[in-house]
Amino acid sequence: MPKVSICIPTYNRKEYLKETLETVFAQTYKDYEVVIVDDGSTDGTDEMIASMSEDIRYFKQENAGDAAARNTLIKMAAGKYITFIDSDDLLYPDTVERLIDSVESYDGQACGYGGYIRIDENGKELPTKQKKLPSGVITIPLFEQILVHSCGSIFPRQALVDKDGFNSALRVCSDYQNWLELSTKYTFVAQDEPTFKRRRHGNNLSVLSFENLLTEHNVLEDFYYNNGGKDCVPENIAMPRLAKESYRVAMAAKKEDKGLDIVNQYLSQAVKRKFTLKTGIKLFALKLQMIVSG
Repeated sequence: MPKVSICIPTYNRKEYLKETLETVFAQTYKDYEVVIVDDGSTDGTDEMIASMSEDIRYFKQENAGDAAARNTLIKMAAGKYITFIDSDDLLYPDTVERLIDSVESYDGQACGYGGYIRIDENGKELPTKQKKLPSGVITIPLFEQILVHSCGSIFPRQALVDKDGFNSALRVCSDYQNWLELSTKYTFVAQDEPTFKRRRHGNNLSVLSFENLLTEHNVLEDFYYNNGGKDCVPENIAMPRLAKESYRVAMAAKKEDKGLDIVNQYLSQAVKRKFTLKTGIKLFALKLQMIVSG
């Protein structure tokens, strides 16, 4: 049985996937298996995988979304630990070695994670501000900002099984939802150096749209009010974070013409949670606009 399952969800990213796999097979740590779940690709990904000489466990399913592909990967994985890498991102040669070394002494009760360097669609590195990442109980800083990513991290497979995988109803943020909840039960060990290269291109899922921002807002709200967040995150930290997300949703709704009622709903919510002069002025101007427009 391999110690680590390197799990790759993919959908119509044949050329990027080939480069991703090159970085997987260049790992200094060798006790791993490679598992790929193809979420219904139509670009010849299956033929490309079949032509490779390396040992890859490959499964193709009907298109069901990123979270569903990750859930299939969890079921297929044979390793004690799982590390994900998206099929357009890249690993450093020692990523898996560093991650497994960081958690091995915790007897399956820790998760390892690290930051990333941004690259463009051609693989050129882009300026990326590096954050000092916390270790230990990280629920509060993780609530304040997304620090843990599916890529460049490692998790006990049993932790993901016990969590019933990822919420396939969410197009984005199903991973953030999981890491918030796991952070209340597991130690998280941070790497000082980046663990992966994150590719930015036109087909990234995590664009700042109204739909995606609303999902992030709802994930945070649900964690805080319904899944143990109140017991871990002080109100004076939670309310500014929730207010900020309400404001971002309101601004995205305005930009995408979702209607003044939606903008008003989330701006009002932001002001109620944490008043700032900027938010108050925008809400006042919106109220005047709504009166004028009838």
